[in-house]
Amino acid sequence: MAITSRGSPRLGQRLAEGGAQEPGAVAGRTSGGEAGGGSDQGPGGREREMVLPGPLLGSARRAILGSAQSVLWGLKSIKGSCHNFCTAVFKDITYKELKSLLNSRQITLIDVRERWEIVEYGKIPGSVNIPLDEVGEALQMNPKDFKEKYNEVKPSKSDSLVFSCLAGVRSKKAVDTAVSLGFNSVQHYAGGWKEWVTYEFSEKKKGN
Repeated sequence: MAITSRGSPRLGQRLAEGGAQEPGAVAGRTSGGEAGGGSDQGPGGREREMVLPGPLLGSARRAILGSAQSVLWGLKSIKGSCHNFCTAVFKDITYKELKSLLNSRQITLIDVRERWEIVEYGKIPGSVNIPLDEVGEALQMNPKDFKEKYNEVKPSKSDSLVFSCLAGVRSKKAVDTAVSLGFNSVQHYAGGWKEWVTYEFSEKKKGN
């Protein structure tokens, strides 16, 4: 569109040039406003959508996917650990129940007290002594090494185990260790050596 003016031709030229540059000037102000933290509104006061650059958007997607995969792996790990605890069968048993199981030879009784305690105070007949600190390693030994160290046949994960100690504290920890390793038939003699000795003394006294 031609511009006519009665004034100086240079004035008309400047007006024409100014009109041609106006879109660029608007774009410049908009860009400057975004960079400087100014208004993020377009013409008419409408808010404009923020569009991330391609490389930044790709990085964000990869970060989100990576986090999601980490969460899934964590859930699978928790599920696997929980499976052992949820499927294991274990309970506290009484003196009479333990004695009956020992007589039937249906269990392996593991006494987790220290060796000096066994030497000084004695042990439940038929039990095998594996100190608490050795339980995790012992239950993962190969049968030959287990036999050489403890002079007993190594129990399998399907065998019935009973753990005892002096009064039930250490043996409960041993129960948790066995269950975490996949042993699914574990029982706990919470009364321990103290209860056993008390009942045995009482029975012998009655027999006399």
